[in-house]
This record gives sequence, structure tokens and C-alpha cells, in this order.
Amino acid sequence: MASVEELRIPARNFSGTGLRLLDVEQKLWADYWVNSKSGVLTPPPAMGSFVNGVGTWDSQDEDHDKKPITVRGVWDRITPSSCRWYQAVSRDAGKTWQENWLMDWTRV
Repeated sequence: MASVEELRIPARNFSGTGLRLLDVEQKLWADYWVNSKSGVLTPPPAMGSFVNGVGTWDSQDEDHDKKPITVRGVWDRITPSSCRWYQAVSRDAGKTWQENWLMDWTRV
């Protein structure tokens, strides 16, 4: 099973594609990203799953100062017509989180 998402932000001259693949046996999702600037699939993927209606994906990255961070993406508030996704960053191995991106989705 797979999910493909295309993101376009014309005002910022930015676009990208998310590719999510489900390992059916492990019930674990791999979330890959390709942005228009590099054109490269970002490895390794963020890995995650849904528990009690909330999907949580974590990945390791670096901030602008090349310091290690954990990036978390969360899908929640899921209904037949809407959901929310947000991203948070931890600089202390998951002890604290700072939300830095929020999207509310509505089916049209």
C-alpha cells in the first residue's frame, strides 16, 4: 500500500512530493520526501505507525548549525472529512518538542 502527496507553494517557488509506503506485515510506514530544489529522495525515511487513531513518524536530521535533531510528524484529529498534521523538532533526544509546522486538512 502507498500514499503519494504533492505539495506546491507558488509564493515561495517551492514544491515537493511525499511518498509513504506501508510494510503490511509490520504495520510500519516509511515516509520519504523529494523536494524540487534537490530532486533527490531523502533517505533514510521517517518511520512510523498509527496507534489509537494517531500516526507518529520520527526521523533524525540536522538543524541549520549541523547539530542533530529529531523531527516528528503527527497525523491526528482524523475524521471522514478532515485531519490535522503537525511537525515538531526535538534538540534533546525527545525530552521536549517544539512545533514548527501545522496543517489542517479538509476534504472538498
